[in-house]
Amino acid sequence: MINGSLFKSMIFSKIKNYRFPFWLTVFLLFLVMIPVSIYLDQFLYAKIFGVLLVVALFVALKFWFAVARNRNNVVSRVVLNKNDVFDIGRDFISFSSIDDISKKVIIHRAGLLLAQVKFVDAKLNLLERRESIQLSVVYICENWNDDFRVDTNWVFQLVDFSTEVSSQVKYFLTKNQLEKKRSDLIIPMI
Repeated sequence: MINGSLFKSMIFSKIKNYRFPFWLTVFLLFLVMIPVSIYLDQFLYAKIFGVLLVVALFVALKFWFAVARNRNNVVSRVVLNKNDVFDIGRDFISFSSIDDISKKVIIHRAGLLLAQVKFVDAKLNLLERRESIQLSVVYICENWNDDFRVDTNWVFQLVDFSTEVSSQVKYFLTKNQLEKKRSDLIIPMI
């Protein structure tokens, strides 16, 4: 059995047309049927058409937002939970001393990086979530003054010791460098 979110993503992932004439026809039909039902003293039908109009409006909005997301190639950011934020505060000592706005910016940018960038180790296996978050926070702080943009082709690599870096790798750190940066990193504030 297919779960709900997978089913929705399968349906809405290929749609690129808004189909406004279809939806306007449906809305107009339901709107016309409400006063006609009242005129014919069929109040139950009027209520049913009113409910159907509201449901159709919600479905159309969901459909239109999905189409807009597909046409603009928008990738949702990964939402960091409270445990992730707690780990960031524990991993980076200076994180707890910055203001809330700067924390939100870092968390939001880390979520964007986690959604689009591939975080790998020396064998090109995916990193664990916590290491990926650590690597993204270091990258964000080192590039704080640059215009923040993310590309889906980027690869961030964390390895045991310094090796030859592939041309595909956008950002590269060894585990020793990461440990040093975790304790020495100065997190900028807005």
